[in-house]
Amino acid sequence: MNEQDKFNLHLTLFLSLGFFINILCWTFYYAQVSITLFQYLGSYGLVGFWIAIFNIIPIIVIPIISSVSDKTRTKYGRRMPYLMVGIPISALFFVLISTINPSSDPLWLLLLYMVIFTFFMSSFRSQSIALMPDFIKPVNRSKGYAVFNFMASIGSILAFLISFFLVPISLTFGFLMIAIIMVLCLILMLLKINENESYGYQLIIEMDKKKDSNNDGPFQSLIENISYIFRSKDKSAIAILLAIFLYSAGYYGLRSLFSVYATDVLKLERGPAGTLLIFLSLSFFLMTIPSGIIGTKIGRKLTIKIGLITFFIGMIFCHLFQTPLMIIIGLIIAGVGFSFMVIHVVVILWELLPSGKNTGTSTGLYFLAIFVGAIIGPILIGFIIDFLGTNFFFLIISLFFMAALASILFVREGDAGDIGKID
Repeated sequence: MNEQDKFNLHLTLFLSLGFFINILCWTFYYAQVSITLFQYLGSYGLVGFWIAIFNIIPIIVIPIISSVSDKTRTKYGRRMPYLMVGIPISALFFVLISTINPSSDPLWLLLLYMVIFTFFMSSFRSQSIALMPDFIKPVNRSKGYAVFNFMASIGSILAFLISFFLVPISLTFGFLMIAIIMVLCLILMLLKINENESYGYQLIIEMDKKKDSNNDGPFQSLIENISYIFRSKDKSAIAILLAIFLYSAGYYGLRSLFSVYATDVLKLERGPAGTLLIFLSLSFFLMTIPSGIIGTKIGRKLTIKIGLITFFIGMIFCHLFQTPLMIIIGLIIAGVGFSFMVIHVVVILWELLPSGKNTGTSTGLYFLAIFVGAIIGPILIGFIIDFLGTNFFFLIISLFFMAALASILFVREGDAGDIGKID
């Protein structure tokens, strides 16, 4: 095997730090900000609305900036400049969110901080993942994304531990600790990653020399990918994007409202309520690497189907036995299923779309599907809970995963060896 084709675990760990930052932040954000909003609003539906409505920002920002990053050429590369700007500003407003006091501060101030934080987090999210296919060749991308999700699960676990141990002492202290970790991770990436050495960046530089490809409009690659999806005879790309949207709606409904459910129904304190989802993250963490191996052996599509069914089973278990211990067991089951899904869907999308120079744009479409689901899921699930009652929380979520399974059945391509078959 060519030396450049070997999987570089050491490099991949450093590449994954940007994604680690995203998951660390958002896990803590959903656990704690939803409780603050509930103190203002007292409604699952309204909390879901305000948590979800700001996901309009990444829907707009991520595909556009992802496409622009494909055309970016700097001495720091085409992805890293966005992390260099986005991470420090996000960290600042992350801390400011924690300073809001529902008993004395107006709701609009909290919402303002949330808007600015979401914008700058969105400005580097896709780039933090697109770094991986820029460095890692297609044969190793399932392994690479498994490592990314391994690090992401560590981020989730760390967020829950900070919630459990630091939030009871000081909410601001918890937010500040995460902000410090964000900046430290950025420094490590700058020290260890030379993006200009990536094979993807070198390839695009060579393409620039051969033709004036960099003078396409900044959104040309976005238009090309969307056009490709709809003109292709095979509709696997549409089906995978629909499945991503559906399971994201269910998952973000769970993340956005679970800590409210835990304080309201299970009567847990704020710290433990924001920690219970750690069991989903722990099982996800333990299964990330095995999931990558399993997907390589039995195929990505089959692995995703198994994952969706497993997550459904976990939610049904939580629905039937709504006590803290039984919910922990259900979340562990769901975490196993989630690892089987998430690691492989974006890899299938990279394979289905003409990646190469446009991996940022392909990743942007992946996040577009996620954040459309992240808008609709919490709002819809929240208002259904207000109407039907909290006992239906997990059952409602489970239905989104069954709908995603139905969509996956229409994905015919995307496993290794499939590429070249589709028109």
